[in-house]
Amino acid sequence: MLRIDIQGAPEVVTLLCSGRLVLGVEAETLRCMAASRPEARVVVDLQQVYAMDAAGLGLLVELHCRARQQASLLMLANPSPCVRRLMALTNLESVLQVAGPAAPELARNNHEEQRAMTA
Repeated sequence: MLRIDIQGAPEVVTLLCSGRLVLGVEAETLRCMAASRPEARVVVDLQQVYAMDAAGLGLLVELHCRARQQASLLMLANPSPCVRRLMALTNLESVLQVAGPAAPELARNNHEEQRAMTA
């Protein structure tokens, strides 16, 4: 199961993911959530993701490519140890924009909204 909490501000949104990012409903949920956001900057926080498969990695690359085509920014924040390990094994950390603990400041705003979606 994947849970996505949304912290939104006028120019940036943070999708806080927790659970598994794997083939099926979980990957499709993140795809839909990220694609439907109107903000120019999307931060996907992966700190609470405890499992990821090839479909999850492929989705991150897909979202990255879509953001570049639309002249927007997709940033991955706080990847969990399992996510970081998979990204290192596949050399995706050289392709995707990955930030550590400093990334949440991108989404900091006094007027944030928060919602959650679970799959």
